[in-house]
Amino acid sequence: MSKIIGVDTAIIDNISGLGTGGSGITPAPVTTDTGIVICPYNLTPYGPFSQAETESYTNSINMLQVSDITGVQKITQNLNTWAVLKTNGEVHAGCWIVQNSIGVNSTDANTALNDGGLVLSLTNVSKLAHGTGGMWAIKTDGTLWWSGNIASYLDNSGTGQTSTNSQYKWSQVGSDTDWVDIASDWNYPWVAIAIKGTPGSQYLYSCGYNNNYGTGLGTNSGQTKQFTRVKSAAFTNLSESFAEVAVNYSSCLAVTESGKLFSWGENGRGTLGTGNTTDKPYATQVGSDTDWDKVWLARYGGFAMKTNGTMYMTTNYSSWRIEPSTNSTFTQIGTDTDYEDLAVYPGSNLLNLIVFAKKSGVWYVSSGGSNDAGSWVGDSTQSATTQGSWVTLSSYMENPPTGTIDYLFPMISYVAQGEPSLMFALS
Repeated sequence: MSKIIGVDTAIIDNISGLGTGGSGITPAPVTTDTGIVICPYNLTPYGPFSQAETESYTNSINMLQVSDITGVQKITQNLNTWAVLKTNGEVHAGCWIVQNSIGVNSTDANTALNDGGLVLSLTNVSKLAHGTGGMWAIKTDGTLWWSGNIASYLDNSGTGQTSTNSQYKWSQVGSDTDWVDIASDWNYPWVAIAIKGTPGSQYLYSCGYNNNYGTGLGTNSGQTKQFTRVKSAAFTNLSESFAEVAVNYSSCLAVTESGKLFSWGENGRGTLGTGNTTDKPYATQVGSDTDWDKVWLARYGGFAMKTNGTMYMTTNYSSWRIEPSTNSTFTQIGTDTDYEDLAVYPGSNLLNLIVFAKKSGVWYVSSGGSNDAGSWVGDSTQSATTQGSWVTLSSYMENPPTGTIDYLFPMISYVAQGEPSLMFALS
């Protein structure tokens, strides 16, 4: 359905004074302060949104509202689908293709595909992650679920299914009830890393492609088709108990319950903080500090925050704009102690070096390389931020969102782009 600020134009026979042109009716600027809003850069009527949601969108300086959902805890996507996890445990999903991977019956899936919007997909969910061809979910009862094609991660015995494609439904993975968290990168090489167990014994498990040692099992070829305990050495299970994990392009970072930082996998850009660019086959501790709290990953940089609100980065890539150094070790970014969150654009293109930071409740942006910010900032192009600087997002954008940003998500489009489209969950 085409919309003018939320109005379904399908029920309107004739509108005087509005040009429709070849791309439909040009919408007026969105002035909402709630719901989920996109500020696009080169947005096209392709994934992860239904074409019905974007077919009339022609003005790149305006925001596009795609849902009125509030209370958002997390947003995830792959190229074909997207989903929202609410604080009440509901997962709402939408798609532009592969509708059998959003976990609803064929009627509801086709409604989302043809008319746009989100449909209720699953309830009682505590964790959500997108993989290629589907979604992972951990329910509040500790069970692990998958919706979509499992071929890139698991075999039939990994899910108890007779087919590698769970059509229009969620399927439980095994019968265990002690899954804690899951992280997955839907970009190739596909890998999923999960935390499983009880406090004090929350161990890391992996499945998917072993490329560049991304599964932490000491091999860099083939696939691991069952969730397998991550190793600290050959034939030795990693014995640390974990609280946080992140993965991007076979690079993995994790924080233990005791505050240690571990890394493994692909390290071509110094992402693992080891002081070199050698891939790391097993999970081993980075340094000796025990006050790490959260971790994030981009294709060419790793980020870790300490419990005191300081932020650290590791890379060897000289075109980042916020790197404290390029020595492939975790080095503090500035002296600020008020970091709360990061949102990193996870694309593999060298230009996609965009990082967003939440500091004292305010979102900032730092763009990388010599790349300028595109039309999501307004009708005039903004220059890339200077190295080592953060710019408040609201001052960088001509038409910033007016509501409180509960969740900021740099989304990926099919368009080759140096800047992400931004998705805001507002309340």
